[in-house]
Amino acid sequence: MRKKYAPNEKREIIIKFIKKNPNATYRLIRKKTKLHPERVFKTLKQAFEEAGVRPPRTFKKKTKEEKRRIIIDYIKKYPGIGGHIIRKKIKMNVTSVFDSIADAYEKAEVNYPRRIDKRTKEEKKKEILDLVKRDPLVSITEIISSVKTQPYRFFKNINGIYEKAGVKKIKGKDKRRIKKQNKVIEFIKQNPLATQREINKKCNTRVQDIFDGGIFEAYKRARIKFPFERLKLYGVGLEKVRNRAKSFEEELSIKLSGYGKVNRLVKTKRGFADIIFERKDKKIVIEIKDYQNKEISISQIKQLNRYLEDCNSNVGFLICRKKPKRDKFLIGKNKIFVLDESELNKIPSLIDGSVV
Repeated sequence: MRKKYAPNEKREIIIKFIKKNPNATYRLIRKKTKLHPERVFKTLKQAFEEAGVRPPRTFKKKTKEEKRRIIIDYIKKYPGIGGHIIRKKIKMNVTSVFDSIADAYEKAEVNYPRRIDKRTKEEKKKEILDLVKRDPLVSITEIISSVKTQPYRFFKNINGIYEKAGVKKIKGKDKRRIKKQNKVIEFIKQNPLATQREINKKCNTRVQDIFDGGIFEAYKRARIKFPFERLKLYGVGLEKVRNRAKSFEEELSIKLSGYGKVNRLVKTKRGFADIIFERKDKKIVIEIKDYQNKEISISQIKQLNRYLEDCNSNVGFLICRKKPKRDKFLIGKNKIFVLDESELNKIPSLIDGSVV
């Protein structure tokens, strides 16, 4: 049931609200008081005057010519301003008094900074369809960027675009894969001696994942003969790396045997640990990495942690030639230390002081 007010009670409610809210708008007064100010006062201006509050804005209604003059002056003062900013700053809609923002700039005798699109709807649709016909792999974002228009103003969805273009739609996942393949193929054409690692790094992908036949298929589709001679050289180099790593591991194993029992290449549930080191009834997992030009990565730390879990040990060491900035890791209850080859003497104290 609607509330009944005593004489002048509505007036007092509105005046009281305005005093508490000097910046109140008609909409706010209507919402909070549930009253119509125009039924109580002749104008909203009168309500502010009776409340003894200075109105936050003028209540004088501007003519169309006055609005046009204000907008023109604002454009002259801020050339390059957009219609939405004008509406926000001076509370006037440009298209209510001008045919368009471009028309307002013309009347202000200021060069309009943006391109005026004079293409018809049919012309825009044709450009979109032609683009999809030329390049079925094109994305909606690329269409917008190229055609400078929003496709969904003319087509219900992406399926509608392909259907009208008479082109078979390619799924998003397949589209991304084909684009990556094309990128790799183009890179190989320009760099016929590139290694798989170089291709992956430059193209930000994994050749072995996007081509069923791996690097060989990539070269075949690029119509470039695969450099098998490089494989032979790589094989020789790889053998040298293996021999160097083996010597490094043997050398460290001999040094570690001075601090406890060394068991090499121990099989665990998830691989082979380089060394299981025994000292004072404690088993410690040790991994040795002979990296020359790269640092230890988190994947090696996670691998060592898996070996710790398999061996029911909670302390592990990763020994390398070049120690990274971060040399301590705590994963659950497991502690992992990264040492360089000159720090083997720290292992006994770390074991004795770290394992409970």
